[in-house]
Amino acid sequence: MSQPTRTPDQAPDDAVSEALESLGQSLSGSHGDFPGSGAFTDPDVVAALANLPTVKERASSAELVQPDRPAIECLAEEEFSSSKRKRNRRSNFWLPLIILGFVQVAAVMAGLAVIWPELQNKLHSLDSASNALSKVQDEAKLLQQRLEVSEKRIDSLLTEVVEMQSLRALNPDEIRAEFEYLGERNRFIRLADAAILNADRDAFDQLLERAGEAQEGELRNGALAEINRVRFAYLNGLRSSGFALPVGELFPSLRGKDELELETEQLIKILVNREGVAEHRARAAYLLADHRHIKAVNALVDAVASDSNLDVVREASLTFSEMTGYRSEELLDVSSLVEWWQKNSSEVKLALGN
Repeated sequence: MSQPTRTPDQAPDDAVSEALESLGQSLSGSHGDFPGSGAFTDPDVVAALANLPTVKERASSAELVQPDRPAIECLAEEEFSSSKRKRNRRSNFWLPLIILGFVQVAAVMAGLAVIWPELQNKLHSLDSASNALSKVQDEAKLLQQRLEVSEKRIDSLLTEVVEMQSLRALNPDEIRAEFEYLGERNRFIRLADAAILNADRDAFDQLLERAGEAQEGELRNGALAEINRVRFAYLNGLRSSGFALPVGELFPSLRGKDELELETEQLIKILVNREGVAEHRARAAYLLADHRHIKAVNALVDAVASDSNLDVVREASLTFSEMTGYRSEELLDVSSLVEWWQKNSSEVKLALGN
């Protein structure tokens, strides 16, 4: 026989009815509020059933149909009390957990509030440490660059040390000869510089003399190298280009005239005046190319042989070659020009016809 059921919306009429219903569910083996699979799993119910009067072995059907009302009411009351206790236990179980959760959250918040200033200080310290690290990295890069420069300097010093060691390996006589050669070579360089920059005839003559005296070897080669450097410098065009003779200053009576209007005698007078301006003498030697006269040739040879300015010597040599047909492989080769003139002067006079 199935037990009567009630919907969730229906509530028991009284406490006794509720207890009876719970008891009926337990007796039928249903799963309600009680864990397990039967009524005899609850100790309270088992105890109540133990107090029931013993049923006769051969009871009548009427006795079975009509149970003992007081016993059933007692069981219902026990069941109601047990259900009530369990409900109270359940409600009392969650409340401490909720309170404990709130307490833990409050403790965490309080802890954060306490350590927050310290966390801020640590964050600030981390930021400062990051800035300091960046500065350290920049300083490391600068130090690396300085180390590279220092390494280059060290390499240079090591090279000098190696050279010094090689010099120490020489004997004293070799060292003395090396210094003498370096000193003489520097002297050649200074003479060539003076001949080029200052048109110093005497410096060039010293180079020629030293090259003739030196035997085959490094000194003679050094002197010849500087002589060729001077000659190459004078081959590069007219060094006094763009300059014109101040006719009115040199010859007041000819004021207003052009330099091309000057006569042979006047140009020779300018050329042979050793006290005059070197640029004037060089320009006069250049202009004499249009005055084919034996007096002009003699003045040019004299300027090549004795003028102290190499610009004058150069212009006189070029004009002499143009007038006479003399050719030389070397510019400023004074000795060859003078020697050629001594041999061929008579023929040149006849050719000029004056």
